[in-house]
Amino acid sequence: MSETFRPARPDELEEVARLEAHSFPAPGRGHRWWMEFLRTGPHGGLEALWVAEENGRLVGACQLLWLRQWIAGAAIPVMGLAGVAISPTHRRRGLAQRMLVAGFEHARERGDVGSALFPFRASFYEDLGYGLAGEAHQYQLPPMLLPDDKAERMKVRLVDTPEDLVAMKAVYAEAARLLQTGQLDRTDRSWRGSWGEEEQAAVVYWNDDGVPEGYCIVRYRADLPLDRRYLEVEERAWLSIAAQRGIYGWLSTLGDQWREIAYRAHPEEGFGDRIREPRLPLLQAPSWRLWFPSATLVRGPMFRVLDVCDALKTRSLASEAELTLKLEIEDAQVPENRGPWRVRIEGGAMQVEHWIGGRCDAELAMPIQTLSRIYIGAIAPWQALSGGLATLNGADVVKMLDRAFEVPKPWMFDRF
Repeated sequence: MSETFRPARPDELEEVARLEAHSFPAPGRGHRWWMEFLRTGPHGGLEALWVAEENGRLVGACQLLWLRQWIAGAAIPVMGLAGVAISPTHRRRGLAQRMLVAGFEHARERGDVGSALFPFRASFYEDLGYGLAGEAHQYQLPPMLLPDDKAERMKVRLVDTPEDLVAMKAVYAEAARLLQTGQLDRTDRSWRGSWGEEEQAAVVYWNDDGVPEGYCIVRYRADLPLDRRYLEVEERAWLSIAAQRGIYGWLSTLGDQWREIAYRAHPEEGFGDRIREPRLPLLQAPSWRLWFPSATLVRGPMFRVLDVCDALKTRSLASEAELTLKLEIEDAQVPENRGPWRVRIEGGAMQVEHWIGGRCDAELAMPIQTLSRIYIGAIAPWQALSGGLATLNGADVVKMLDRAFEVPKPWMFDRF
């Protein structure tokens, strides 16, 4: 048996589309839909296709997207993994794992230091070194329960001109860079995948000086039966508390048209403290004694460090702590990541080189899944240690590491 993993050729698009249609069957997403999506999708086209070939026939395919993800104030190059498809006759053979491990090496060679995805099954990708890296608190509530600030909501304007769209993009770019670790560095192409459908609407909050400080994209779920329709908040971002109040206030006024809003709050947003009644609707979820259910925890994005040395060098830190670590990584797929590494933390940055001996303040060891989650801010070092996901020998430097790696919890609007 001859097995090869490589970039797809343009003339193989039809074969790849057939594999995708077999792996992701859905109404309206047949062969033609996949042909168009793989050619012109919002995050990549033919240049991103990666295939598995056995004895001259394509038996697997995926997308290794060229993305940049904002982490700790820097847009780092990441491989977005999507559309992992295996022929129906070649499943449960380990083909997907081998195809993706080969894809890791390809992504490393082109300069990607990390990888992001949305999993079909989290455990499958955990075995490949990914860690969960994003969660939201999903609320379902009548609009009237949101706080209304009449003065601030008067500064909200519907997006209906090219200038409004430019303003929305500017707010996203600033929030992604400074406030929301985990967002993608969007291109015009990727924006077309997030905004512009007939079922969507958007507003921008303008401050008193005419500067945009927030936006919100919603989707009208009028495709559902009348008694189940709701307004879905797909994105919201703001650069000021006033903009946050204005967007909340605007949403609170929509009760005449929509009985319910689906709102996904950032874990650090404090949304439950701002609404008038945080209790979920009756029978939505079981209560616990006198405790009541308030929101549903939803999880999705996963992240993996592909190149430990370059990823750590790229990552800025939140404190000026000075210490030297001996770092060892368990990585079954990328042996080059194992080290051990000498990591010198100084001046808000990390210097990384292979360990050749000498003094260190602490010895730290962990699997690549744990490092990936710490790197993107999904968990703090102390959580990894207390949960048995890492080991530390040496001086008590946990608090210093916690402060150094602290960023807002990762948050991603884009889907791929």
